[in-house]
Amino acid sequence: MSENRIDPTVTGLFLVGFITLVFGLIGILGYAEADGADNLTAAVIVALPALAVIFTVLAVSAIRIGNTFAAPLFAFVAVALYGAMAGLTTFAAYLFYVLAIVFILFAIVAFIVGAPKLLAILLIFVALLYLFVGVFIGVALAGNDPLIYALLFGIFGVLAAAVALYMSFALSTQKLPVF
Repeated sequence: MSENRIDPTVTGLFLVGFITLVFGLIGILGYAEADGADNLTAAVIVALPALAVIFTVLAVSAIRIGNTFAAPLFAFVAVALYGAMAGLTTFAAYLFYVLAIVFILFAIVAFIVGAPKLLAILLIFVALLYLFVGVFIGVALAGNDPLIYALLFGIFGVLAAAVALYMSFALSTQKLPVF
């Protein structure tokens, strides 16, 4: 019997697409002050612990198969999800600032090592998503109106979702080009 190993990258990209789409919709609906934003936000808060555990498992799986790029990437997504559970706190705002910097560094590394350019674009979109989530939290804590930052993290969340979902389908089917 042979042992088959499945690369968790496709699963991780699909989940990144799902999570960033949900956060993007929260930002856009929050900006539009739609009634569905509260329900979607509540659903995400309930799902955060499960998603954080899933990304922790994906990071460990990536370590076990030797994928040295996906392992820390998924670990930092897990950290972001654990941090999002902290709510509107100063700690969460600073955590998202740090994660934005880390994901910019991931994008630079992806570009240097010759990874597909879509991966670097995805990492930049995720970094901007985290940056604007941090700014949103900081502005909200200061007592100011953070709605424009909700729209910005919503836009970058939807863009990141589009790129991540495209890449997951392209890698899984191997019929679509990955630029």
